[in-house]
Amino acid sequence: MQAEEEGLMRAMCFYDALDFPPTRAELVRGCDHVSRSAYHVSHIAHHVSSVQRLLDQGMLMETRGRLTFHGREAIVAEHELREGLFPRKIRNARRVARWLARLDGVRFVALCNTTALMHARDEGDLDFFIITRAGTVWQTRAWATLPFLLSRRRPAEVHGKKDAVCLSFFIDDTALDLSPLVLAGDDVYFRHWFLSLLPLYDDGIGQKFWEANAPLRLRHPYAKPWIVSSDLGVVRPCVRVPMPDFCERPARRVQSRAFPSSLQAIMNRDTCVVINEHVLKFHTDDGRAAFREAYIARCRTYGVAP
Repeated sequence: MQAEEEGLMRAMCFYDALDFPPTRAELVRGCDHVSRSAYHVSHIAHHVSSVQRLLDQGMLMETRGRLTFHGREAIVAEHELREGLFPRKIRNARRVARWLARLDGVRFVALCNTTALMHARDEGDLDFFIITRAGTVWQTRAWATLPFLLSRRRPAEVHGKKDAVCLSFFIDDTALDLSPLVLAGDDVYFRHWFLSLLPLYDDGIGQKFWEANAPLRLRHPYAKPWIVSSDLGVVRPCVRVPMPDFCERPARRVQSRAFPSSLQAIMNRDTCVVINEHVLKFHTDDGRAAFREAYIARCRTYGVAP
């Protein structure tokens, strides 16, 4: 198997572990080269040809423009059902983003996880990643969550409602490098999570964030920086909720005291729950390690190194 085909098959193993059938373009953008060789944009044509070779060899199947492994064609129909939910989910996500953009501490708001891929389940949450101005991450989180706390739209409080608002990952603009948050060894889910972010608001920090994480995307030579779509993005409002410096310490103290003992017992022990003055990451149910095992198993099945 040629290097281009191996890179594509590695990406395909990731997508299959996610039960997501990519298009040809999505597969090429996610192409994963272990060698970390320098590839030129002109090599994209070779990878496009490699996709066709994998199809001709029967390694991949194509159903209604989506790629799967043989015997996995059913996930195409499932994706089409989930894709049909995206208009509702993005409408609700934009409402959330409009509120977040009104907070003076907020610099970047992105949808993440399966919603960003238009692959979320009907009852799935709206997961957000947020970058704040330095010195405001705690008070920004307080204001960000307040309306969804009052309306009982947070994941733990949703009773029969859809599109719960999950605000569990904040960083400030001094902590743009995410490498301290990856699993030891290769964190395949985190790499693809980063590439698939769907920004809804960006005051310009997004480009610096992309550049700060060059090591995280080194294996993906054809990944492109995100852009805020004119159709999906929200604009900066004229009037914003102020985030004065003197409010940061009280905001941290009040929220820290409200943390349940179960959260306090696991915070800052690994990369799942990280809580400090620059990062607020509340992924108590972090499935990255289990996902990595599923991905590695698929790589072994199809004869490529993970």
